[in-house]
Amino acid sequence: MNNNSIGFVITIVAFAFFIVCPRMGAMTNLLERHTNYPIYWLVIIGTFGSIPLLLVMTWLIKHWGLMAGLGFAVLTDLAAAAILTSVSFRVAVETFIIAIFVIGGNKFAMWITAKFMT
Repeated sequence: MNNNSIGFVITIVAFAFFIVCPRMGAMTNLLERHTNYPIYWLVIIGTFGSIPLLLVMTWLIKHWGLMAGLGFAVLTDLAAAAILTSVSFRVAVETFIIAIFVIGGNKFAMWITAKFMT
């Protein structure tokens, strides 16, 4: 493998680690606690269902920047919260709150790095 191939593999592995993030853990925990469905099947099937959404988000970021991609991600979180009201209103509210913290965390991280790493 040449350096380009190694860099590509490393980038893929890093992206896989990004997908399995604290937010994803929190959402999986919500579904595990508040539904009676097999959580492993939800994770597997939901992962395949998320591929088109990830592609749309990536396309938006590539063409219009991070805020467009985050805007789409927030819309999908709001859609998830709306859909989850049929399972549990509490799960829907917790999903919405987690989405707000993700947006705030992103803004805070950009502010901190801009302040101390310029």
